[in-house]
Amino acid sequence: MKKNSTTISTSLSFSLRPGVAFKTIVEELKRRLEQIGIQFEAGPHGRITENTFEVGRVKAWMPGKRISIDWHQASWEPDEVTTVEFLFKPSRRGTEIRLEHRQWGRLIDNDTELAGWFSFEIAAPFLRAMAPQAFGDWMTDRKARRPSGPQSRAIYRDPLFHYPNFRVILSELALKSEDYLLEVGCGGGAMLKEALRSGCRAAAIDHSSDMVQLARKQNGEAITAGRLSILEASAAKLPFPDSTFTCAATTGVLGFLSDPVAALAEIRRVLGSGGRFVALGSDPATRGTPAAPEPMASRLSFYTDDELGNIARMAGFSEVSVVRRDMEQFAREVGVPKEALPLFAGPGGPFLLAKKS
Repeated sequence: MKKNSTTISTSLSFSLRPGVAFKTIVEELKRRLEQIGIQFEAGPHGRITENTFEVGRVKAWMPGKRISIDWHQASWEPDEVTTVEFLFKPSRRGTEIRLEHRQWGRLIDNDTELAGWFSFEIAAPFLRAMAPQAFGDWMTDRKARRPSGPQSRAIYRDPLFHYPNFRVILSELALKSEDYLLEVGCGGGAMLKEALRSGCRAAAIDHSSDMVQLARKQNGEAITAGRLSILEASAAKLPFPDSTFTCAATTGVLGFLSDPVAALAEIRRVLGSGGRFVALGSDPATRGTPAAPEPMASRLSFYTDDELGNIARMAGFSEVSVVRRDMEQFAREVGVPKEALPLFAGPGGPFLLAKKS
């Protein structure tokens, strides 16, 4: 027996203009659905598929105003169609977006079961998303661990406060035209651009699709010239043959690695004999500072200089040292504001220097 239908809805107000809100919601929704195995073809003739089944078909596409989708909630009941709508309304604050799913629940034949479905599948995930663990994980991924979204793309396109670290790494590597550099965790490609000025070739990986796209865009000429390739991949499994590179670097990555020894062993594997490696460590002294604020700090692993060196030795590197460099001059050179220069003065953060025999 089919029960009467109901409407499920939620809304949010923010300061974006309706057109911008529309574009942002579509972009983020498409990305997240793809992460969970659902394909969203956006546009006036768009559709949503799960495996090979067409879950949704766009019936109205009015940028800045409305999206209406015919929704097929059950592959075993293809004639059961409901309506999903995104409504964008101008508000005093900017835009109110309202998501509604109408005619839902007709395939659930008992009100107790309907309440159970709502609690398990809607209310609990909704509350979890706003609880400290999941919310902190989302913020950490969004800003640092797997950067994504317009704000992160803007920051990593030109990461001013990272340039002093880049300058130290490149100074230690002393790149030459015959070098072939690997950067693990390239972000938006800013350090690659600096490195390529030496005339070297390079390759890079990042596990954020946003960062890979940004890095490719920022270094398009080098890619076209055949001097650079950028892949979406994991530090745990580098997509390169043994002994490919003469040198490697990473910055802002070590603290997020679940198994740093294995990751550094992978880097060592793809380095040739005599290959050199430089990495910015994650200093315990930065915990809770602007360099490692919460909630990122609670999700980072911090290593003393001795621990950092031991990780490299356990990964198989033969010549290992940890150095600290005063970065104030580099900070001045790249244009860090005067009031922030003290952050770069003194012994600085730890840099791991290692070589493969």
